[in-house]
Amino acid sequence: MFLKPFRVKTQTSIKGSDRKKVKSTLQNCYPSLSPKDASDIVPNKAEMTIAKINTHSGVNVLVYCVEKNPVLLDVDGVIFPTVYTLWKYPDLLPVFKTHPPVFTKLAGGADLMLPGVVVEGEVTPKTFAHINKGTVCSISLVGNRSPVAVGTAAMSGSDMFDSAMRGKGIHVLHILGDELWAFGDKSKPPVIPEESQDPVTDSASSHGDESKDSDTAQVTNSHGPDQGEEIQGTQQETAVEEDIPSEKDDDEELVLSADKMSLEEEVPKHETEEGEVSKEETEDQAPAESMDDLFKLCFQCALKKSLKPVDLPILTSAFYKVHMVKFCPADKHLDVKKTSFKKLSKFLKEMEKLGYVKVKELTKGVESIIEMKKDHPELRHITPPEGAAVLEPTSEGPTRQYEPPRITDMLSVTAAVVPLVKDLGLKKGSAITGTELRNIVNEYVRKNNLQDESNKSMVKLDPLLASIVLGKGENDVTQLRWDDLTSRIANKMQNVYKVEFPGQAPVIRKGKIEEISLNVFQRGSNKKVTTVDNLEVFDLDLKEIAHEIQITIQCSCTVSTSSSNKTQVVIQGNQIAFVTDLLTGKYRIPKKYIKGWEKAPKGKRK
Repeated sequence: MFLKPFRVKTQTSIKGSDRKKVKSTLQNCYPSLSPKDASDIVPNKAEMTIAKINTHSGVNVLVYCVEKNPVLLDVDGVIFPTVYTLWKYPDLLPVFKTHPPVFTKLAGGADLMLPGVVVEGEVTPKTFAHINKGTVCSISLVGNRSPVAVGTAAMSGSDMFDSAMRGKGIHVLHILGDELWAFGDKSKPPVIPEESQDPVTDSASSHGDESKDSDTAQVTNSHGPDQGEEIQGTQQETAVEEDIPSEKDDDEELVLSADKMSLEEEVPKHETEEGEVSKEETEDQAPAESMDDLFKLCFQCALKKSLKPVDLPILTSAFYKVHMVKFCPADKHLDVKKTSFKKLSKFLKEMEKLGYVKVKELTKGVESIIEMKKDHPELRHITPPEGAAVLEPTSEGPTRQYEPPRITDMLSVTAAVVPLVKDLGLKKGSAITGTELRNIVNEYVRKNNLQDESNKSMVKLDPLLASIVLGKGENDVTQLRWDDLTSRIANKMQNVYKVEFPGQAPVIRKGKIEEISLNVFQRGSNKKVTTVDNLEVFDLDLKEIAHEIQITIQCSCTVSTSSSNKTQVVIQGNQIAFVTDLLTGKYRIPKKYIKGWEKAPKGKRK
């Protein structure tokens, strides 16, 4: 929002009563903020102004400044803290951690994508359970808790888990180095050590001689004050040239310093690994050889027990999270960094050499598994390790195999048709099939000798049949054809259908069954999405289908609520051909109950 220059419409001092309102609104937005901290952010006596600005995109924003530094934003009634405020209160917002090189992309206007988020341990439904869509969040870099950006969550925590940590995570609103940051004193972020890394404090003090003249901890490796001198960074192999500050140089230095500030903090971690290792790390760290064996065993179990040919191609990261991790024993933690491979890509390359899988880079920088060998000789005697979350399947079979319902179109007896069927024990509301109705009509005609002897295809109408099938102005009609007679009686009855799910009692519902509806809509700039409605009519699990589509064709797929307040599956792109094949193939839904399958792109169907 603030990457381009904005226009300041007015900037005036704020009254005491207005300060109380701002403080009250701030505490309502962030209940975890103590009254003392709220008073520090919105002081009673310090110089405080309110600036009304108009951004480059035409959005009106209120900026609250304390001693000429922007501390809070008011965007459409929502209060956002700036990075200046978050440097003093880094835990005010939920924090998403990312790698330093990602900062350059964010500073260029990109949003934070979920694959770039650094999460300690395995991602579970509880990892982001406290995050709702639109929640105000901050972004920090690995090695330093100082936030470098503020934004809002692009999806809820449950959606983040369901998406296998893919897609857009945070919409960036304000970032270190933008025009709003430049509206203040342009100070650099302090180095706030991560709580889990004790050696960071020692590292910060080891650079004290180089940064003690600074108000905040330095994030660049400057060893002297001389301008134009090339200085070699102590923790990086790249050289940073310090010149007389200019606007362009400041931006470049800022990006570089943001990258460096976490890299410097990582050095003590390496020193700790080479020297004395903390007790906690010693307890958690497993020998590389045993972790290699566990990693390979989980990989083999995933191939044999979990991954299916229909899942291919699959992202290597999704394969690890969805298929490998669940075979790890509960008392152990699967960590590729503790193996001799250090990276998942190197491990999979080794498995590719052994003939288990074939890995290919389908998109630039993203690898996928495109082939697998379930008949590999070493997989024959593989069994899940003891204590794994996924056990050997029992004879009953732990997973439910979907069985499509049996659907029968029927007709419900109405008051007009009761005289025809009451002798058969049927009453109003009884349901019969079209075949049964035809047999009833045939039996009644034969019993009452109503078939025309001269023309066997015609039926004479007695008073009972005439009262049912004849309308106004048809008093002179005395005969009808067989098919016309049956059709007219059926039209006097109500359409119903019977649904029989395996293991459940049959259910009769009024009307005609709602077909599974496939539609394609265009959103944004020529972007298309496919919607799938009425899956619940066939007792299909929408989340399971969405997850299967997402993993199989590697695209965004979510479960949402439509404008008609119905639950639907939304898929990126025109995926009608794939969805039709999935429903008619794996789930065995008859095509006559699928509406819109003909909208598939030409050339993608046989």
